[in-house]
Amino acid sequence: MESCEHLYVYSLVEDYLKYVSQETMFEAPPSRAAEVLRKIAPSLQEEVEKKLELLWDSVEITSVDKASKIFNKVMEEEFSDGNTNWGRIVTIFLFGGILAKKLQKQGVVLTKENTREISHFIADYIINTKAKWIHENGGWVSNSYAQILFNTIISLVRKY
Repeated sequence: MESCEHLYVYSLVEDYLKYVSQETMFEAPPSRAAEVLRKIAPSLQEEVEKKLELLWDSVEITSVDKASKIFNKVMEEEFSDGNTNWGRIVTIFLFGGILAKKLQKQGVVLTKENTREISHFIADYIINTKAKWIHENGGWVSNSYAQILFNTIISLVRKY
């Protein structure tokens, strides 16, 4: 049985994936954190996609299973230095959105089941590796979340 926290993170991921694939453009976000992600992450995702375009075009992703393996390898590399911040947490969502769009580009239809699978492997990663850090830094619904997120997004943009 999944925890409330896992379900919450899953709903954030699923909402973001649906939002970037333009399925929920006119629906209200399910939470304040989802609203912040919707406002900030898509433009950052587009910037990252442009910068990775040449490299990313040569990568073939033809199944959700392959996307999961690539996601885990990229996240392992992204967090290999042991540092976590809100910008890097947003990176998890960004890369999930990039993978979803790449799957579509490769001809994989993002059915409800595929979106669920992608949402689950991303939520599993966050819960299994970042939940403690998120709790220690105010959680998803802290008053400072939006400000911290904004400040670290700026540092994330500068990184790329």
